[in-house]
Amino acid sequence: MVLRNSTLKPTSAESRNCSDMTGTAALKTDANVVVLGADRVGKTALTVRFLTRRFIGEYGDIESIYSHNVIVDGREISFSIWDCPYSQDLPEVKCIQEKRTQWADGFILVYSICDRASFSIVRQQIQCIKATKEYLGVEKVPIVIVGNKRDLHHRRTVSSEEGRLLALSTDCEFYEVSAAETYHGVLLVFHGLLERIRESRTSAKKPAGIKSIVKSMSAVFARKRTDSV
Repeated sequence: MVLRNSTLKPTSAESRNCSDMTGTAALKTDANVVVLGADRVGKTALTVRFLTRRFIGEYGDIESIYSHNVIVDGREISFSIWDCPYSQDLPEVKCIQEKRTQWADGFILVYSICDRASFSIVRQQIQCIKATKEYLGVEKVPIVIVGNKRDLHHRRTVSSEEGRLLALSTDCEFYEVSAAETYHGVLLVFHGLLERIRESRTSAKKPAGIKSIVKSMSAVFARKRTDSV
C-alpha cells in the first residue's frame, strides 16, 4: 500500500475567487475528510471528480491524501482528503482506523448500488467510526453515505430506500450519484459533508457554554444558601 500526497491546483475561476479572498483569511475553514468503502465502488473516481471535474475510471491500490482549496458561500475552504483503500487485515484495520478517525473532521462512505456486499461494509464502517469517536469523547460525527454508480441502475441490487433508511437510522446524510456521469452530484456530496462538519463544530462549542452557565448558577445558589445560614 502506497501513501501519496497530492496538491490539486484550483481552476482559473477558483484562482480568481481565492485571490479575491486574500484579505479575508479569517474566513478560511479547514476540513479533513476521509473517504472509505469497499474495493471497486468508485471512491477514488468520486474524489478525483470533485477535485478536477474529470472522470477517470481505473485506479490502482494507492492510498492518497489530496489538498484542495475552494470557495463555498464566500468562505475559503481548505480540504484535505484522505482516499483510503479497503483492507480486511483486522490488526491493520484497527490501528489505521483509529488514526484516521482521530484525524478526520468528517467521513464519506461509498458503496456501489450494484454491490450489496459493499453496502454491508458501509454499515460496519459506520459502527466502527461511531464507536471510536465515542471512545474519544466525540458525540456528533459528520458522515455522508454515498450510493455510487447510479448510471448502472439496470444492475442495481441496493435500493435507494435502503440507503436512505440506513442514513436515517445512523444520523448520516445520504446521496445517490454517478461519478461517471455528473460533477454536480459529487459536488453536493462534499458540500453536504462540509455543512455537517460546520454543524458539528457549532454544537461542540455549545455544551461548554451551557456547562459554564450551569456552573455559574450553581455558584450563585451556593452563595445564597451560605448567606441565609
